[in-house]
Amino acid sequence: MRIRNINLTEGTIWKQIFAFALPLLIMNLMQHMYAVVDLMIVGNFSGVEAMAGVGATASIINMLIGLSLGLSTGCSVVVAQANGAHDYDKLYKAVHMSYALGLVSGFAVSLIGVFVAPHMLVWMGTPADILPHATTYLRTYFIGALPVILYNMGAGILRGVGDTRHPFIYLSIGVILNIGLDFLFVGAFDWGVAGAGWAYVIAQTLVALLVTISLARSMMPFRLFLLDIAFHKEVLRDALKVGIPAGLQAAIVAVSNVFLQSVINTFGKHAVAGYTAASRSDGFVFMVINGLALAVMTFVSVNMGAERYNRVRRGLRESLVLTFVVIVSISAVILLCRNPIAALFNSDPDVMRYTTRTMLFVLSFYWLFALCEVMGSILRGIGHAIFPMVVSLVCMAGVRLVWISLVLPVWYSFDVLLMAYPVSWIISFIAYLIFLKIKRDTLPDEDEVSEGDLAPDTVA
Repeated sequence: MRIRNINLTEGTIWKQIFAFALPLLIMNLMQHMYAVVDLMIVGNFSGVEAMAGVGATASIINMLIGLSLGLSTGCSVVVAQANGAHDYDKLYKAVHMSYALGLVSGFAVSLIGVFVAPHMLVWMGTPADILPHATTYLRTYFIGALPVILYNMGAGILRGVGDTRHPFIYLSIGVILNIGLDFLFVGAFDWGVAGAGWAYVIAQTLVALLVTISLARSMMPFRLFLLDIAFHKEVLRDALKVGIPAGLQAAIVAVSNVFLQSVINTFGKHAVAGYTAASRSDGFVFMVINGLALAVMTFVSVNMGAERYNRVRRGLRESLVLTFVVIVSISAVILLCRNPIAALFNSDPDVMRYTTRTMLFVLSFYWLFALCEVMGSILRGIGHAIFPMVVSLVCMAGVRLVWISLVLPVWYSFDVLLMAYPVSWIISFIAYLIFLKIKRDTLPDEDEVSEGDLAPDTVA
């Protein structure tokens, strides 16, 4: 099977990044549809308690899954660098090591999620009226952790070689299946949150199989041979250098959100349901941010592998401008439509009030978070994977915990709690700016820039 790839080492930088990111953005948005459709159908067919129960699990899911998906980020960087350098022996090892890592981490997350994570719901102070729904959904969800991680490993490999079309096709099939099963299991069979969970597991299993079959049938250098899946020390080390910090970064932020969720639980089921609906809504913006960040990281990784350092430098500026314009535009549209969007999840006035307030506080400042994510991806692509993790630990998680501990008790309100997000993003943004100013001149200079590297908009 031939795959049409995008050459990220030549051409106008922002156009190449956008062209590579566009199918990735659509794919991420469709992937988020799983969570949105689940919540809408549960909220309309099973009530506020079930809806809040699904929402109460989000921070735990993000904590465990985020750690493993960070490993797929590391694998994608190694694949991209090997592909950019045309090192096909390393590419072969990276592909098979990625699947080995996905299998091991997937089984581990499933076991932890099924047997340990439900106890965290009690520790977080999940309200008694939503705890049974949350426990059921959490255990069902983590049964599907293995296919979720395997799909992301496979999609990361394809992303690393410039292909976002095939993962998009497979994910589209999964979304359609998920929506159909949601209506069947929750609407027709009245299985509640368990039905929503099983719909997700079945759909994710299908897309994991599709992406794996695609790689196994490929005639390209990144073909997957199922019997050759194994760990390779040299590429594993490179992948873990990026993947562990990226995974810890996601897990650290999720841990801070666990504490935030425990405080949100004290405001009652309507607050939990409203906050969850807002999170699913602004999750569309987050998925765009994630897609742009992955595209930029791939761009930087490929050009580092090809030793096109001038393009890396120019890509820093152009990717940040592109990200700012896109995220501000999308956030503004959602904010203008926040009331009808809130009603789609649940028409209860109290739930809608919490939903719209959360959207207002988060989306107004989301562009700051977006710039932080893109700067972190640039650093990971270059090889500075530790600093983004430190920023997440100190400037995001640390600031939020300090805010909850010191500021919230003095001005105890839902609005003050939500301010923990923009405050942590502002501090993180400042930290990234300082670090990038120091590190931007550390890249080696190219002896000469080839004619293909001169983008039309940079020629005098």
